[in-house]
Amino acid sequence: MKASICRRLFCRGGYGIHSPFAFNLITRVIEERCPYYFYHELAAARQQLLHSDRTILRQGRQVFVRDLFRRQGLTQQESELLFRLANFCKPRFILTLGSAAGLIPLSLTGYASGLHCIVLESEPAMATMTHALLPQKSHSRIEIRAGNFDKLLPEALETLPQIDCLFWNREPDATSLAKFFRQSLPRIHDETVCVMEGIRASSAKYRLWQQLCLHPKVTATVDLYTWGLLFFRPKLHRRTYKSFIA
Repeated sequence: MKASICRRLFCRGGYGIHSPFAFNLITRVIEERCPYYFYHELAAARQQLLHSDRTILRQGRQVFVRDLFRRQGLTQQESELLFRLANFCKPRFILTLGSAAGLIPLSLTGYASGLHCIVLESEPAMATMTHALLPQKSHSRIEIRAGNFDKLLPEALETLPQIDCLFWNREPDATSLAKFFRQSLPRIHDETVCVMEGIRASSAKYRLWQQLCLHPKVTATVDLYTWGLLFFRPKLHRRTYKSFIA
């Protein structure tokens, strides 16, 4: 049986899941098909980026915003999943490594106002795109900091009292992500959710994902094939649920 078909059979409709938290996560977040009001905002933001005639300087040359977003942006399905996840977990303090031109923080903060989100970007060009998008769309405090993650992450961790939601994009390598995870642990608590993009982008990334699933603080995990979700709730049984981003 093809892998894509097999993935669709895991946890469908919450079948075989006894944990109420995991059942609600699968059925109300990952498999939810009901439209939310904010989906229109996310779609409008994507269209704005996909049809932008602006150019930005990247690695010494001018590139169109639309071309850069097509290569590094989120799909509508991924944006909607992040929104549903935030709406389910209700994070107040959010830290993202990468912004997808602003769609990642927009998706994670769209469920409420008055949140505090710090966005770290290694590329000034992507930070510029994020600066252009968020003031028009977001109703929360979002700080965009551009530079080297090794320098930016400790500073961000000192700013936030805790991390309720942590998002890693696919840019850092596995060694860097392992170090970032260790640095973030003091700010991670029982209600934190960690989203890791590109868990199968390389064999090293997938090995790291498997190691994180076994970390003593990690309990339930969700393997979405391209993304992974880590939860730290001590009352949950240690188990990896498998599904897919529809």
